[in-house]
Amino acid sequence: MSSSTVTKGALADALKKLCRERPLEKISISDITGECGLNRQSFYYHFQDKYELLDWIYYNELFVHFNSGVGFHNWEKSLEAFLVSMKNDKGFYCSALKSSDRTFENHLYKIMHRLFVKFIHHAVKKMATRSKADFFADYYSHGFCGVIIDWAVKGMKEPPAVLVSRIKELAFENVLIGEGFRENL
Repeated sequence: MSSSTVTKGALADALKKLCRERPLEKISISDITGECGLNRQSFYYHFQDKYELLDWIYYNELFVHFNSGVGFHNWEKSLEAFLVSMKNDKGFYCSALKSSDRTFENHLYKIMHRLFVKFIHHAVKKMATRSKADFFADYYSHGFCGVIIDWAVKGMKEPPAVLVSRIKELAFENVLIGEGFRENL
């Protein structure tokens, strides 16, 4: 492991520890470097600010794993593993997601959107246009992101498997909901 990776990891661990104790907005660079015994120059060599460090944590601890290899056949297991990883560091994620920073949401949305476009084309091969698939993917991505972020901010009370089961149920029930709308118009 490179010294750069070790330093970034130390800074990440310090920020995560501090986030478990107080809101992200109340944490300074000096707090982070003091927690891990590094100087401010070391911090700024690797990151512009605490939000870039937060982005690094999200990407390296969650999104890089969730983003690779997810497909129509395994999305449920991948999503559950993602949520379990979050829950394993509940104090950090609950606190960090309450901040005004939207890095997590932006990462999650991009991944979800890409997956939904792929899934929609897989499920509905005769989808008329790319823009229609993009609109549907926007809709579902915002919904899934909102549910996941609400779950985290509210303390992750529901087990990840239950949340994934509810999301899966919603995905499959959409067909029945759509048919019900058509029948009752």
